[in-house]
Amino acid sequence: MLFKRFILLPFLLITVIPSVLADLNNLAINKTANLDENMQITDEPLLFDPNLTCRNFFLEIDANAPDYFQYYDCQMQDEGQTWPITVIYKVDGKYAKQAHQYLIKTMGMGDLKYLCCYWEQQNPVMIVNPKNNLLYEVSFSSGETLKRDWDETTFYLTITGFRRFDI
Repeated sequence: MLFKRFILLPFLLITVIPSVLADLNNLAINKTANLDENMQITDEPLLFDPNLTCRNFFLEIDANAPDYFQYYDCQMQDEGQTWPITVIYKVDGKYAKQAHQYLIKTMGMGDLKYLCCYWEQQNPVMIVNPKNNLLYEVSFSSGETLKRDWDETTFYLTITGFRRFDI
């Protein structure tokens, strides 16, 4: 019996374990290949696009967006893990309630919460741009204000896309 174990154990080490390791290696290669294939339009939204440029993301996502979302600025960051591009839209306070309701209806945005000195949603919304199938992060917040002063305060819609995804 002892002899059979000594013969069987090396046999398993030589045949089964390398096969399992090869399968695990293939899984790792497939994950890397899927990341490289992420640059093609698929049914799954893309996490990043290295060719992303400043432009009007909101109109690409929602061609019927109301005029009170005014394109304000585009900020590119060429550092960090994601190299984000953030497009900022201003909303005059007199349209803040309408704008927020519109974002709730069209993007599933949550309620605004008062944090210290300004209003913002607790969690950003992730939405897919139909033009390039890229996933964007969307948030809505105010400058410093109390709710009674919303009409006089500027609100900001920010839409962020990513050009890199380094983990």
